[in-house]
Amino acid sequence: MNAIEFSQQKELLEVITGHIKTSAIYCFGRHANNYSSSRILNPDKGVQKEHVHLYLLVFVYETIENSASDISDKIKTNSEGCLTATVLIHRVQSLKNLCQDQQFFFWQIMQKGELLFQDINKPPYLNISETPKRNLKSASNYAGQRSNVIVTIWNWVYNDDDISSSDEVKMSALHQIVEQTCLSLIRVFTGYTPNHFALEYLFMLCEYFTSITADFFPRQTKEEKSIFNLIKQQPNVLRFSKCNDVDYILYQLLEERCGKFREQADIMIQNEIKRLNEAENETEKTND
Repeated sequence: MNAIEFSQQKELLEVITGHIKTSAIYCFGRHANNYSSSRILNPDKGVQKEHVHLYLLVFVYETIENSASDISDKIKTNSEGCLTATVLIHRVQSLKNLCQDQQFFFWQIMQKGELLFQDINKPPYLNISETPKRNLKSASNYAGQRSNVIVTIWNWVYNDDDISSSDEVKMSALHQIVEQTCLSLIRVFTGYTPNHFALEYLFMLCEYFTSITADFFPRQTKEEKSIFNLIKQQPNVLRFSKCNDVDYILYQLLEERCGKFREQADIMIQNEIKRLNEAENETEKTND
């Protein structure tokens, strides 16, 4: 694991195995970048640090509620922000009953990812006789179902010109539209279907293979973070919302941005499905 120090790797494994009974941990991707950390006691001098973001697949014996987010928080806190992680947690038992796409995704990681930890007495394994393949029809159908949900919500809410319509409800609908779009992107590009749905989590999964979420929803400046905090709110915040809780200007900006995100993502999804189908057809011709 060249991108992080050995001590960080040791702490990382301790955080995960100490939090949940673990069968195996695979690292299947990383992003690294340098950033400046200011010194409080001597603000004139900064320290250049490297921030590393890891993508981890963790197989466990039993699940714990919110374990993915809790583990991610602990990793970030223990490393003082130098190390962060997107953690995918799945029960070992689930390997026995996987759809083809999920089977393909796990097999790729278990064959090509970096094994960081394994319970030698009970290692996870896929009981398969041949190399898994993508189920492109299933992935295409999944994307189509997500698209139907998105179009229904969009037409229902955003073609409503009633001035008394609630911006809070529309903001909740925007959240659903972006969530459904991310789920479609992830399934088509990787074969994976998440079991954790916080928007920040889905964005980081998308950023494993594309920059589209970072391009449309950057989260660097204070203003960008404020905008993201609006879109990431779960629909249950409507229980406590008040009239005009949402800043009108920010809402207008988000509505426009979400619309463009949806359109661009749909183009990417259709192009990727086409590419995968062409590659599959070419493979079949070669085999014949």
